[in-house]
Amino acid sequence: MIASGTERRSDPATKRRRDRYRPFIAPLLRCALLAIALTATTACETYRVEYHRRPAYYKNAAVGQLEDTITLEDGTVLIFTSRQSETRRDGSGSDPAQRFQIREELDDGTIVLRAFLPQHVLANTMTCLRNQEYTLIWEQLLAERTRHSYELREMGYEEFAAFFEANRMELAATLTRLMLGLSRGESFMENIGGGVVRFSFHPRIAPQFKFKVAEVVSEGGGLKLLMIQ
Repeated sequence: MIASGTERRSDPATKRRRDRYRPFIAPLLRCALLAIALTATTACETYRVEYHRRPAYYKNAAVGQLEDTITLEDGTVLIFTSRQSETRRDGSGSDPAQRFQIREELDDGTIVLRAFLPQHVLANTMTCLRNQEYTLIWEQLLAERTRHSYELREMGYEEFAAFFEANRMELAATLTRLMLGLSRGESFMENIGGGVVRFSFHPRIAPQFKFKVAEVVSEGGGLKLLMIQ
């Protein structure tokens, strides 16, 4: 009968092999423990992820490529999706031809601009700036009172178009950031009365831009661009 706790004796050959590899076993164990510790430390790090829905027309109107993932200075990760991309993923949704379009080109080449939201006015203006379509802005986007103030001057439309051409990149930069900044606290949209909606920058962002404010006004049952300054 073998009592519990009886020590098992290894033969001399086994002991010699164990002694031979002992100097290598300790460092390997230390490396393994260090790797486990590093993995555990990394796994415990946390960060914040925020999901925001970006209207599909932002990508169509923006000057340049828009990032779908942005990491802020505090480590917060912003992930932007659009209803259009979600519809493509799940295969649902109505016929794209039946959806509301803020910009539509008819069969005869005529371009029609529409705006149900103040953001639509800025988006259409951005697209016209990109395409240098100043006549479209003048005829379909500009508020009547703004157009009238230009018409009272000697140059009229020519002065208007020259202003947009000379400041094209700066205007586009302002409008792009005003829209994208709404979801990030970098810009604000407020109703200031009289049917006017004002877009403006947060004070820490404003100094980066030549133009800092855009206003949209309700006019004739629609929305028009009142001013950018």
